[in-house]
Amino acid sequence: MTTLRLYLRPGWPDSEPGLPWALLNARGELSAQGDSAPGGWPKADQCELVLPAGRTLFAEVKLPDAVKQPTPAVVGFALEESLANDPGANLYALGDALPGGRRAVAATESAGLRRAVAMLKTLGRLCDRIVPEECLLPAPPLDGWSVTRLADRWLVRAASPYAASLPRGGAQIEQALFASLLAAGAPARLSVCGADSAEEVTGRLAGWQGEAVRGEAHDWRSGRRQGGYDFAQGDLAANRYWRDWAPSLKKTGWLLGSLLAAQIALTLGQSAWFAWQKHSLSQQIRAAATPWIGGQAQPGSSALAMTRAVDRLRLSHGQPARDDLVELMGALASASGRELQARALEYEAGRLKLQVNEVPAESLARWRKLLAARQIMLEATSSQPGSKQLVVAREP
Repeated sequence: MTTLRLYLRPGWPDSEPGLPWALLNARGELSAQGDSAPGGWPKADQCELVLPAGRTLFAEVKLPDAVKQPTPAVVGFALEESLANDPGANLYALGDALPGGRRAVAATESAGLRRAVAMLKTLGRLCDRIVPEECLLPAPPLDGWSVTRLADRWLVRAASPYAASLPRGGAQIEQALFASLLAAGAPARLSVCGADSAEEVTGRLAGWQGEAVRGEAHDWRSGRRQGGYDFAQGDLAANRYWRDWAPSLKKTGWLLGSLLAAQIALTLGQSAWFAWQKHSLSQQIRAAATPWIGGQAQPGSSALAMTRAVDRLRLSHGQPARDDLVELMGALASASGRELQARALEYEAGRLKLQVNEVPAESLARWRKLLAARQIMLEATSSQPGSKQLVVAREP
């Protein structure tokens, strides 16, 4: 995962057109660098904003025991005596818990930083981290300091406070500044970075007795961030939820897509198999029915042809045909007895129609029940006053 590291130059974006930048590869190694306007910045997976040394105050505070989740207001109130401005004008980042219930804290003025972060968002760059340059200093020895010389200041990184920025000036001024740090706790060893010689630093530590060694040079472009502080919190956080979940969602999407494709293929296969089964059964039915209907059945006529073939078979065995006038009249006569008086009779295609005198509803109900037992239907409609039309036919 590549990282674009931007060095927040004072005055950007209002009075400065561009920023120094460095591109780090997935292993954190410097792969490109430059100083340009936003249009010249390379693309990267992450963006890290570096606050120049001296813009961050590092201190220790004692928070109330009842405070479990410190808010910026609480931290600002606890740090008020060490601030030169209003506590509400700063951003705060908490560090490690220290012995005695104390807590390491970093503070930086918020106005310029918020302006820079807002501009980066409009440029499509979300700050994943906002770190002080002091956090990129070489780690100090276990029982000592790491001292780095820059063009305009000395940077001192120690266990406590986390780091300090001392402006460069005359030898006496620098000795006084280092003396204030020595008063808080003298180091046993020094790791000197960027100076011409270790004596250049030890000469400013009046009365200090210890070991001084040369350390690796400091460069914010390639410096390794080891723990430290991050101001990209709250409304300044990048909140890249989609980027964090994208790999899992992509893998889940591929899995669901594969399952859906398999389900569609299975459904299409089943549909094709059912169609083949239907065609096969139709062929079998047609082959079995051909000897009965005496030829190739035509669509829409196979049922009638089968009925006639069954009737011929019944007649050949001395049984009445389903499509038989005598059979229907005999069944109706057996059910109605002497109650039925027919005026007219008509027979066509297995349907017997009779015009009869008015018949009581109870009689019709009884006739229907008796005929239904023999799979014969009886329908009755009023054709004219005093008469009814009866239709007798075999059940389909």
